[in-house]
Amino acid sequence: MDAEFWHERWRKQEIGFHRKQVHPQLAAHFHQLNDTARQRVFVPLCGKSVDMIWLCQQGAEVVGSELSALAIEAFAQENALELSPTEAGEHTLYAQSGLSLWQGDFFTLTPEQIQCTGFYDRAALVALPPSMREAYVAQLERVLAPNASGLVITFEYDSAEMSGPPFPISADEIQSLFAANWHIERLSFQDILAEHPGMQARGLTSLQESVWRLTRR
Repeated sequence: MDAEFWHERWRKQEIGFHRKQVHPQLAAHFHQLNDTARQRVFVPLCGKSVDMIWLCQQGAEVVGSELSALAIEAFAQENALELSPTEAGEHTLYAQSGLSLWQGDFFTLTPEQIQCTGFYDRAALVALPPSMREAYVAQLERVLAPNASGLVITFEYDSAEMSGPPFPISADEIQSLFAANWHIERLSFQDILAEHPGMQARGLTSLQESVWRLTRR
């Protein structure tokens, strides 16, 4: 899965992963992060998520990373934001007070660009095939502050019934990916298939959603 796959999804507006409302699990569990983590929050592979607006409304500074310029432009237009673009090496920074979006390759971001003590991953890890996940976690650890903590949302389903993305990620894999450097706590585990008729149409008979709180060791 390469960058062109996602550019094509945005060009064709094949963005079933986008939610028009704030994710209920973010609203339910954001307060369970410590005060430091809630001050400046990184949202990797952010798309045009309205969750970023909600985070700003809670008083957080938000830093997003997104491959597609189309996604950022749509986010600005749909939320009446004036995000001024600035070329910054391999990336373009779209920013206004309290909100910074880095357009470009997530894997080439630097700690100086992110500088976040908190993070929120609703659609990043689940968007990546297994072969890319270790590199994703390594980069996440590289750009976040040493005392970071955050929320990660994952799915479990029978991969014989549907091909990703979003991809299923088991509890065992979360342990494998994060346990060396993070304290892991599952805050929620529930079947949400009824909320996703599109995934039912793709053949799923069960869709388990987990919310994880991760705290850097």
